Amino acid sequence: MKIKNEIQQAITEMGFVNLTPIQEQTIPLLLMGKDVIGNSHTGTGKTAAFGIPLLEMIDFTSDEIQALIITPTRELSVQIKRELSNISKYIDNCRIVNVYGGEIITKQFSQLKKKPQIIIGTPGRIIDHLNRKTMDFNSVKYLVLDEADEMLKMGFVEDIETIFTFTPSTRQTLMFSATMPKRIVELAKKYLVNPEVVTSVGDDLTNKDISQYYYKVKRENKTEAIYRLLNIYRPTLALIFCNTKAMVDKLTEELIQRKINCDKIHGDLPQTTRLDVLNKFHNGVIEVLVATDVAARGLDIKDVEAVFNYDVPEKADYYIHRIGRTGRIGHIGYSFTLVSKGEVRQIAEIERLSNSKIKKRTIPTYEKVLDVKSTKFIEEIKEIVQNESLEKEYTVLNQLVADNLREDEIIAALLKKLNALETNHKNIDDINEDFNTENKSRNRDDQVRFHLNIGKESNLTVSDILDFVTSHVKISKNEIKDIAILSTFSFFSVDKKYGPVVLDNLKSKKLKGKRIFISVFRKSRR
Repeated sequence: MKIKNEIQQAITEMGFVNLTPIQEQTIPLLLMGKDVIGNSHTGTGKTAAFGIPLLEMIDFTSDEIQALIITPTRELSVQIKRELSNISKYIDNCRIVNVYGGEIITKQFSQLKKKPQIIIGTPGRIIDHLNRKTMDFNSVKYLVLDEADEMLKMGFVEDIETIFTFTPSTRQTLMFSATMPKRIVELAKKYLVNPEVVTSVGDDLTNKDISQYYYKVKRENKTEAIYRLLNIYRPTLALIFCNTKAMVDKLTEELIQRKINCDKIHGDLPQTTRLDVLNKFHNGVIEVLVATDVAARGLDIKDVEAVFNYDVPEKADYYIHRIGRTGRIGHIGYSFTLVSKGEVRQIAEIERLSNSKIKKRTIPTYEKVLDVKSTKFIEEIKEIVQNESLEKEYTVLNQLVADNLREDEIIAALLKKLNALETNHKNIDDINEDFNTENKSRNRDDQVRFHLNIGKESNLTVSDILDFVTSHVKISKNEIKDIAILSTFSFFSVDKKYGPVVLDNLKSKKLKGKRIFISVFRKSRR
């Protein structure tokens, strides 16, 4: 396939190595002048599939509008422009304009006066401009309908047919649709000429590069579950889907309270706010985005490593659309679905309709979360020591040493201060459910759980903890329960009646040559 040097240079810089299946099939057909129906999901490289041939064929010495791309949402319109702008980076005089509702129309007037060759927009605003005669489609050679099935669901088909009447019948037309309902097929027969059909949708409707898991948890524990999974997997970018706008608002607020770098989008937010949030997410300023299905429709952000379904989606195709935003073009992705009691049966239905297997997993314990965070913290400290100037910090350290404080005491106190947030964490229970038996955590109401500041890095073993406790407290080893040894700390539980004496007798004792600090981990009160 021969394309302009300018396009080749741009896509090489963008990281293109091999074409995706939909690109391999679509680009040659469009360059041959064929009408095309593309049956492909989000995340398969659709924008480049039509963008590269469009930019190859357009005459950029002309001031006429030659290409029109119609999208169901403003967000998708903005994303397509961003992608085409990157591909056309080295093409002189390439002018692309977005037109969509929610933005002051006079701003678009001034952009249209710059004589763009490519228009990308939503049906309603395109018709508005046509009625005002601020756009002329008489020279349009290429028309693209992206996510045609979504435009059908949103009631845009009549608007699309109206737009068609403003374009020449000699135009070349491309229609992309993840599904092919009867109304879309009829539209294609009416307006496309002998179209070639290309598809990247096989029997497996979900991407094989996505590891799919589900977890059984009570609805009131879902935020805690999200928090633990985010800390264990630590995705660079993550999307969380909720079924309602109210739940998006509530979850975002709860995650921010837990110091998660996140923001939200849904239909009730101003358009400028939504676009600003999407831009920040696209650039990595926001690491976690909480959204509804409609607001995230067509969302195409590269490097999304994980998708969380806070609510099980109401339909299987919603599930497919959601998780399709990770595992893009050969990259590995994860999807995590939280299932409460009334949602269990939907998982089997989604598996059946999507022809995929969703594996059952258990939410990690809070001790495991602390272990991962501790390991990450140690790595960050080492990185600072090796690569950053600590001159100011040494000034403070020297002042503390001058006050007769030992360096190990200073370090321990600083770590205690840094870990204060974790010490006050409200929910440390096992939050996994089976919905068939009583909550296992009820058995633990008569126990108290202790935290020790020593772990695997000191070669600590279960026997060490048993011997340590029984040597200082009159208690049998079989009454010491649920021992968990992590990298730099550990846990154990005893009957509540032993709680005060354990706390008093183990304070400041030494274990494996290290002074021990012991504290109570308090269970959540709900």
